[in-house]
Amino acid sequence: MSALARMPATARDAIVAASTVVSHRSRTSVVRFGETERIILVVRGLIRVYRTTIDGRELTVAWAGPGVIAGFAAMLLPPSHFSAQPVTDAVILDLPPSLVRDRAKAEAAVAWVIAEEVAFWLQKAVAEMVLYAYGDLRSRVSQRLLELACKAPADGPLIAQLTQDDLALAVGATRPAVARVLKELRDAGSVRSMYGGVLIQRPEALAKQI
Repeated sequence: MSALARMPATARDAIVAASTVVSHRSRTSVVRFGETERIILVVRGLIRVYRTTIDGRELTVAWAGPGVIAGFAAMLLPPSHFSAQPVTDAVILDLPPSLVRDRAKAEAAVAWVIAEEVAFWLQKAVAEMVLYAYGDLRSRVSQRLLELACKAPADGPLIAQLTQDDLALAVGATRPAVARVLKELRDAGSVRSMYGGVLIQRPEALAKQI
């Protein structure tokens, strides 16, 4: 159930009626750092929400699947401090920020749902940081593969271009340990090893590992 489903019917219907359905190709941009207002509901696909550091490195703070809404925090305290990128081809619903804000100011039930959603995103962001620091190896490997695959050209397959040595260094583990995890992921049909990289066959399955 999305946050929209938990809003009063009159508010929900008004917001949906004023929304726009948009399709996005894998690895294109949905939300950019610094945008003032953008509220999106993921209808289909997998979205990566991340923050880019000054030196160009990217830190993923959350993964959003169908039913998840992103952007309430930027509506309340603009501009957006995060970017969003579809890992797979995705369909999103663009919600009208001004109407959502007006409804939240007028109806406590709408404001409460938005507060719940902001708290939900805070919990997801903290969970991602804990994963980076203390997560199990399978989760760290899955995370890094998805992040690197998102850098592949948008008109090609999802391929994380790296060697097992590179991956081991990135996740702070030994090469044999990483090789065992990759074998488990291959056996599950989530990835396939290729020359010079790893093909992501089931990105949603990898996201579940995280």
